[in-house]
Amino acid sequence: MNERELFRQVALNFAMGAALGAVFVTSLLVLNVQNIADVILRSASPAITMVILVIGGSVYFAFGAAITGFQFVFMEENRSRDDRR
Repeated sequence: MNERELFRQVALNFAMGAALGAVFVTSLLVLNVQNIADVILRSASPAITMVILVIGGSVYFAFGAAITGFQFVFMEENRSRDDRR
């Protein structure tokens, strides 16, 4: 696998993780788990706080998915090299 394909795979995992993270944090806000939405709505700047929370959770999930995806691609590449020997 060349560097371009590796980058495409990692970027795809990053985007997938970001989307899942945004859905997860948004669902926490909609379901008002542990009254988090109420706390945010009572803050001084609720819109910015929600945006930061969603983006932060999204980036957290995205980096985790990208690192995991890279590890899977790397392991698969090594396994296919060992099989060719």
